[in-house]
Amino acid sequence: QPRCVSWRTSGTRSHWTPSGCARVGGDALRSVCACTHFSTFAILMATHAVVESSALTVVTHVGLSVSLVCLFLAIITFLLCRSLWSVSVALHLQLSICLFA
Repeated sequence: QPRCVSWRTSGTRSHWTPSGCARVGGDALRSVCACTHFSTFAILMATHAVVESSALTVVTHVGLSVSLVCLFLAIITFLLCRSLWSVSVALHLQLSICLFA
């Protein structure tokens, strides 16, 4: 169930609060919120703790590891193949370094 909320700062603590905001319309794909004040607003979809599956965690770690290895190999290839050096290769090298970082 979508929830309309606003960002409230109280001293050194900040949090999302539904006070002053209400969902006044919409359907399964869209929401219309009405609030009584100006602030930063959002629509929260998960209002309770989300339990992650262990399979999703494994897939995430394996995918990240494979991506980092491939990016490292791409960086090494770009650095060692000076015969193919061009502006395009330099841009791809910089992009690969940024993604690796």
